[in-house]
Amino acid sequence: MKLILALFFLILASCASNPENNKSNKYLSAKDNENAEKILGQNISKSIDLYPIPNTSVPSPQKVYELPLPKQFFSSESNNELRLHKLGEIRWIYLSLEPSKAWPMLQEYLNQNKELNIARANPKTGEIFTEEINKDNLKTRFVFKVESGLQRESTEIFISYEILDGTTWNKNSDDDYVKSVSTNILNGLSDIGSVTGTSLIALNLNSNDKTEVFIDEDGFSKIRLMVGFPRAWSALQRTLNIAEFKVNDFDRERGVFITEIKSDEGFFGRGNTKEIKIFVEKIAKNETIISISTEEQNKEFIQEIISQINQVLS
Repeated sequence: MKLILALFFLILASCASNPENNKSNKYLSAKDNENAEKILGQNISKSIDLYPIPNTSVPSPQKVYELPLPKQFFSSESNNELRLHKLGEIRWIYLSLEPSKAWPMLQEYLNQNKELNIARANPKTGEIFTEEINKDNLKTRFVFKVESGLQRESTEIFISYEILDGTTWNKNSDDDYVKSVSTNILNGLSDIGSVTGTSLIALNLNSNDKTEVFIDEDGFSKIRLMVGFPRAWSALQRTLNIAEFKVNDFDRERGVFITEIKSDEGFFGRGNTKEIKIFVEKIAKNETIISISTEEQNKEFIQEIISQINQVLS
């Protein structure tokens, strides 16, 4: 009897000492007789690994494991701004509303206007064409383009006046007439007031941001603007004024602002003054790059300046 009890406790002790015998650990002794390709039903060697794990046996650059910085978001004021802008031959209306909200407002104004009747509207491109207008024995029309503004949750409505030359519509430079119509649209949109609704068919217009902070191949922060050089230069000039950057000199032909920053405390150091050059470079017709150049070329310092500019710009 003692021998039987001894054997029982011996078996019990051996079961307790082996974790694989525990019911909750049965998976430890489980065996898979099927390979992954058979289970998935495909050749996994041809699969694309979007997030590959670097081979630890080979030294890898430190940046392999670094995550990109998240896109910067800034709180926007809840004011209802409505402005008319002109830069050369370009004329546009600025609204502090998303394009999907500005789209039905513009359509409502045009539907109530006896002179500017809508011929066709395309919410995918944001374009609205008016019917032909007989002016001075000529066939003319207006074309409105609704786009996202440089600032977050803003809209820019570009106004073009065209004249029919045979079978081709060409831009017309009747500045007084365009100014009169633009001013009337500005006042009309102001009378409509702010809206809380949004156009579902024009939601795609909200996603076309015109400003983007990115890191170049050398690791320096820059700002990409999806506008032409004249607008980028004007926008940066206004931004530097709002951000209270001291502009000592500028050269529009070279696309450079020479500024200095002085701070009593904080990131720049107590009582430290630094001269920085801010460049506006034309990349394409509607693409420009804003970059920073300093004597030390400190990446962290340049990132801070770019962040400050982008906060006001966007």
